[in-house]
Amino acid sequence: MIRTVIYGGSFDPVHKGHEEIIDNLADKFDEVIVVPTHVSPFKQDYKAAPPELRLKMLYKCNFKKNVVISDFEIKKDGCSYSIDTVKHFARNDRKLYFAIGSEGARSVNKWKCAEELKKLVTFYIIRRPGYDESVLPEFEYADFVGEDISSSEVKVAVAMNRVSGLVSKGVEEIIKEQNLYDDYAKYTSSYKIFGLKEERIEHTYRATIEGIKLAKRYDVDVKDCTIALIMHDIGKYVTPEMLEKFQIPVPNCDDLPIECRHAEYGAAICRNYFGLPERIVEAVRTHTTCGMNMDALGEIVALADYIEPGRKFKGVDEVRKAATKSLTLAVELMLKNMIDYLKTKKTYIAPITEEAYRKYAEINAKNADK
Repeated sequence: MIRTVIYGGSFDPVHKGHEEIIDNLADKFDEVIVVPTHVSPFKQDYKAAPPELRLKMLYKCNFKKNVVISDFEIKKDGCSYSIDTVKHFARNDRKLYFAIGSEGARSVNKWKCAEELKKLVTFYIIRRPGYDESVLPEFEYADFVGEDISSSEVKVAVAMNRVSGLVSKGVEEIIKEQNLYDDYAKYTSSYKIFGLKEERIEHTYRATIEGIKLAKRYDVDVKDCTIALIMHDIGKYVTPEMLEKFQIPVPNCDDLPIECRHAEYGAAICRNYFGLPERIVEAVRTHTTCGMNMDALGEIVALADYIEPGRKFKGVDEVRKAATKSLTLAVELMLKNMIDYLKTKKTYIAPITEEAYRKYAEINAKNADK
């Protein structure tokens, strides 16, 4: 009996994380069938790169001999359902496995013909850092952990000229030749206009990648989160005079410390220069002081800015750990750290920050009592 594993996905684009997973699967199974989707049923509103280019990028990767790249779902056209793909590859001499990441395992029961699918294949779960580590007995778990990269992160790297090392050379060449993944370029191109310095751009990149991971973990819109974080520090070196030059109304920041005013300036740029939705504007506005009515997007933007890997200050690791379990708990700990630090420095604390801390402490206390 041939042990065959199917590994599907958008591969938009295929990156080093995918390649590592496929190499590991090739070591564990007799045959690996890589199946790029035409359109994922969970991404029907998402505009992917043309399927022929995603297929071409896969062919550029140097996979092992027992890896087969299939165009079945692309040729089939329309929405790609795993049940159809599994039936297509089912044979009497094959024992079929279906490889998915641990984040995908949470939604298997929502798939088309999920119960029939479970009878036809053994789900082979590849853990990803930061996701639920619980083991479900109906699944088989890989003895390796997938690299913590996502295609969403690669697209940010393209916009910030940091894609080298995340994708293979052949894939990078196709991306550049075809001008793929320029979704965020209009935002990053404004860095020069508003004087964002290189060290702040590097921080922004790290915070955006961190925010994407949090957005995926907590089912928050990844694109909204990405744009908000790409823009969160756009006002860092902006002056009222610069805003006036671009006919952007200057917000009243009299009740804010100077260090926090860039968030208000950034929000004004997001609203008036880019015309971004208010949920993104508000997330940018509250990322330093936080606020009483932050939604999950706002919480993630504030947290990602605070816990990105470049941050080394006291207490940040505790907040990072909390962020893998609960957004509200992580925000409470972050706010407590901020307030404690400002008190030691005998520095002005924005009233909204203290109010937000009390609110999150109350929310978490109520949750603990349940």
